[in-house]
Amino acid sequence: MNFLAHCLLAEQAATQLNLPADATRMLIAGGFIGDFLKGPVSESLPAALGVGVRLHRRIDAYSNQNDAIRRSCNRFPAVLRRLAPPLVDVVADHLLAHAWHDHHEQPLNAFAQQTYQHIGASDAHLPVRGQEFFQWMVGNDLLTSYLEWESVERGMRSVTRRLRRQDLDKHLSRDVPGLINDLQQDFDVYFPEIQQHAIEWLSAQQQSW
Repeated sequence: MNFLAHCLLAEQAATQLNLPADATRMLIAGGFIGDFLKGPVSESLPAALGVGVRLHRRIDAYSNQNDAIRRSCNRFPAVLRRLAPPLVDVVADHLLAHAWHDHHEQPLNAFAQQTYQHIGASDAHLPVRGQEFFQWMVGNDLLTSYLEWESVERGMRSVTRRLRRQDLDKHLSRDVPGLINDLQQDFDVYFPEIQQHAIEWLSAQQQSW
C-alpha cells in the first residue's frame, strides 16, 4: 500500500475501535512516517505514533503475502514483474482515490488536508529526507493528485529511479494503463481484506499501549 491507503487504513482501524482523537491522529501520522523510519521502532516515539509505524509495517507484511495482490503483480509484463509490488502499491492509491466515496464520508481533498495536518504535528520524528518529501507532498497535494494518471506515472517512475531502472519507464506508460480494469478487480478483493487485517491487528495491540 502507498501513502493514501496507509493513512486511510490507520484512520479506519482507529475509528472502528473507537480510539481517542489524539491516538487516531498519531496513528494516521505513523501511516506516513512508517515509510521513512528503518530498523527497530524507537521507544522515544509517542506510543500511538510508534504503533502507527508498526501498523504500517504489518500492513506491508500482510500485503506481500496476499493472494489478490500477488495476482495483480503477475498481471504485469515480464519486464516489469520484479518491480510489480511497489508499482501495485502506487496504482492502488489511484484506484482508492477514484472509489473514495465508497470508503470515506469526507471528500478526498478534505481528508488530504486533514491528514497533512496530522503528519505535520509529528514531522519532527521524520529524518531529513522524510521532512523534505513531506514538504513536497503538501506543496503538490499528493494525496488528492492520485486521481490523475500523471501522478501515478510519476510515482511509478520514482520506483524505477530508486532502483536505477529508468530504462523501464517506457513500459510504464505503454503497458500499465491497459491493466487497470484487471487491477481494479484485484483491488476490490484485497483492499477489504487489508482493512479487516488492520483492524484485527490494531485491536490486539490495545492492551500494550
